[in-house]
Amino acid sequence: MIDMQLLNDALMIIAIVAGTAIAIAISVVATAAGFRQRRARTAHVRAIEKHLAAVAAQQSQAATK
Repeated sequence: MIDMQLLNDALMIIAIVAGTAIAIAISVVATAAGFRQRRARTAHVRAIEKHLAAVAAQQSQAATK
């Protein structure tokens, strides 16, 4: 028969390994989501900057006419 302490130790090791794997997976997903949001914000800021530059250029052309 299997020793009860050995079985408990094996189950504890399995639980620790599974918990660590889940924690790493959550960390990777959270980091990827953060990078995606940061990239999206940067793209939106660049689009706004281009729009404002175009508006400023139109206003300066209108002022010189």
